[in-house]
Amino acid sequence: MSNLFQKEILDEFKKLDSGSTKFNLPKYLGTNNKIYHLKNAVEKQIAKDFIKRHPDISKDQFLDLLDALYVGESFNERCFGTKLIPHKKSFKVLFSPRRVFDWLTNLFGWSEVDSLCQSTFTAKDLLENWTEWESTIKKMAVDGNPSRRRASLVLLTKSVRGSNDARLSKLAFKNIDLLKGEKDILITKAVSWLLRSLIKNHRVEVVDYINKNRQILPKIAIRETERKLKTGRK
Repeated sequence: MSNLFQKEILDEFKKLDSGSTKFNLPKYLGTNNKIYHLKNAVEKQIAKDFIKRHPDISKDQFLDLLDALYVGESFNERCFGTKLIPHKKSFKVLFSPRRVFDWLTNLFGWSEVDSLCQSTFTAKDLLENWTEWESTIKKMAVDGNPSRRRASLVLLTKSVRGSNDARLSKLAFKNIDLLKGEKDILITKAVSWLLRSLIKNHRVEVVDYINKNRQILPKIAIRETERKLKTGRK
């Protein structure tokens, strides 16, 4: 391991690992990578303490660390990059569309993908660099890697809730339409999630879309979306 910052973080994971659990975490998370049993609060504290120890870390050093983490041997390393951002917000610009696309190469299972894509990017983040984000997300939707196809949906879940901008909803429905026939649960659950996220600002369009695509959409997406339409609950 050539990155000393990565080694420092990994040493903390090993030191604080609470041991194995009877619950089949690899199966649940969809990963075959090594898992250190750490609560989310513990990992967040590790991230906070790391930045406190290295307040002068440069952007180049931080980027090298991210590149190392996203090919790390453990699940925890591959999910750790975004935990550092709240403590070094000025470095969020390093999470460019191109880099996100590349980092997804080595992320497997819903949790590794979502750790990078679920809540990192707001509508403002996407819209300020819309040309590049739109191009990259469209490319993800037709990529052979299922992690990228999932990301093309998950990346939009937060933004379509936070903004009614038609560019976001148009791309969301386009990607749902491209992926609605897939059977992989990695994709079907993300289709459901994005449809439910669209309800806040595009309720009429969601109802219309479900009615027109009922025979093709994943059953779980129809069931979960209609339940949210009816009850307002997840």
